[in-house]
Amino acid sequence: MKNKRFRELIAIAIGFILIFAVLLVERIGIMYEETASEVALLTDDNVTHMKESKREKTCLLLWQSGDVASEKAYRIYDQILIDMRVPYESVDLDEDHEDIETLIKQYKDIVLATGNLEEIGEDILTLTNWVGNGGRLLLGVPPYKGDIFNFVSGKLGILSCADEYALVEEFVSDENFMLGAQMSYPIIDGYESALSVVLDSKAKVYAHTKEKNVPLVWSRNYKDGRFVVCNFGYTEKAYRGIYSSAYTLLDDVFIYPVINASVFYLDDFPSPVPAGNGEYVKRDYNMGIAEFYSRVWWPDMLSMAKDHDIEYTGLIIETYQDKTSGELPANNSTSNYYYYGNMLLNQGGELGYHGYNHQPLCLDNFEYKQELGYRTWENYEVMNESIKELIRFSSSIFPGQEMSVYVPPSDVLSDEGRRMLGVDFPQIKCIASIYLEGQDEYVQEFSVAEDGIVETPRVVSGCILDDYMKITALGELNLHFISSHFMHPDDLLDEDRGANIGWEVLKGRLNDYMTWVDESGKEIRHLKGSEVAGAVQRYVNLIPDYTVEDNSISLSSKGIIDSCYYLIRDNDGTIENAYGGELVKLNDTLYLLKAQAQRVTMIRSAQE
Repeated sequence: MKNKRFRELIAIAIGFILIFAVLLVERIGIMYEETASEVALLTDDNVTHMKESKREKTCLLLWQSGDVASEKAYRIYDQILIDMRVPYESVDLDEDHEDIETLIKQYKDIVLATGNLEEIGEDILTLTNWVGNGGRLLLGVPPYKGDIFNFVSGKLGILSCADEYALVEEFVSDENFMLGAQMSYPIIDGYESALSVVLDSKAKVYAHTKEKNVPLVWSRNYKDGRFVVCNFGYTEKAYRGIYSSAYTLLDDVFIYPVINASVFYLDDFPSPVPAGNGEYVKRDYNMGIAEFYSRVWWPDMLSMAKDHDIEYTGLIIETYQDKTSGELPANNSTSNYYYYGNMLLNQGGELGYHGYNHQPLCLDNFEYKQELGYRTWENYEVMNESIKELIRFSSSIFPGQEMSVYVPPSDVLSDEGRRMLGVDFPQIKCIASIYLEGQDEYVQEFSVAEDGIVETPRVVSGCILDDYMKITALGELNLHFISSHFMHPDDLLDEDRGANIGWEVLKGRLNDYMTWVDESGKEIRHLKGSEVAGAVQRYVNLIPDYTVEDNSISLSSKGIIDSCYYLIRDNDGTIENAYGGELVKLNDTLYLLKAQAQRVTMIRSAQE
């Protein structure tokens, strides 16, 4: 009898344990399954080319070192041509060079990255004759008005030009020009920067201001050649995609490699959850921060991820103590890490490294240009130990997880810190810092560094997503076919990041951005941080070459590893099919090609 009761008690106890286990799994999502990566990171020996182009130079970039505006334009076009694999030669018009007629005869495209036509003088006639004989010339910035401009303006399709320059406060693309053309993009601090012109009927306008009274990008065929005018004077990195899109109008068909990725990072997640109340969280939800994170913010983030097919990349912070000297104590409070981290993994996401604490990897010799409130590390050894401790801590909570992405705290990373990551921490294969220039930030291009670390900058951030971020996102969608965004959970506690607006409004803005990506970047791949790094490796390794006929396009992809992506602009025809790849039409002139073989043949019908 006693044995029977004992067995009954054991059965009841086992039942409670099983119920508890089921509830625990449901609560923390610990039974995640790791899925095969769509774009796996490659070993270094797979990447043998670094944005190389074919040897024959087909494009000439003309600029003037003595003109500040031209210097800025040169930097824009230089990087664009490298990234789009245009084989080009650059010539400084302020230095000694061959006469223009001898200089230009070997090229089929020219980019004029200066508005100072007066300095070109009578050579403008040589340039226009070259265009008439079949050349393609991009006026890369608005030209200065003067006698030489007046001489050439009719050939550019200009009927009349006002004395005053036009105010440019917004940018609107034709629906078949740039991806994301469904809206107007305001320009921050707009000024009188564009020619105020009336064009003839043969000019084709691709972008303009909101009221369509100022054309910002247009083309005009001239005899056997073509002019393209970029009447847009904001030569900043944020606007690169506008200039690159203008370049694609020169030739009948233009093909360039792209990354094809949409990625969403969560900085400081998981990390210690702040204690107490946030002013605006308490105002709107009558909850403490911890309760708000678990009951409102995180469920909302998971819901948006499901709606938009996003897999988050979370970046771990071990502690918010600002200790940067001596022994670094471990964080023994790990329940939030298990809870949020495993749910993120179960959602399909991945985890990476952000910092032992939120102190950037900088020693005493690093001079901050702005006051960020950060300390520097006592010495190299302690700085090194901080990353070792972060890796130990992360691995103890998430055993078996391969973490390869590092995001610098506040995107700040010193030269010593950067070298340390490449030398001492081979598990860190990717650094995701920032794309736009800053005062102290580690600014990146999409590339693979000499030490093999993949550079994958984040482009926009937060939930406010102001006008500058929107047009930056537009540019990168069109140049690299990428969307890269990050936010912090504590954005909702900081007025500078929109806390006073409230989460409901911020959530709406964030959801609007995700919807914009879905609608503008059709067929874009939703990837995690390490997968973006794999995509960048494949992107930099490509050396494309192609020939265009009336009825076909032949594309060769030297350096293709397994598959790769291209954007194709067909200005004078229609592409109907692709052999050796998958072709998707994005608008009337733009296509996305997934090349799966070294040679792809596309069937094309040219306009008569």
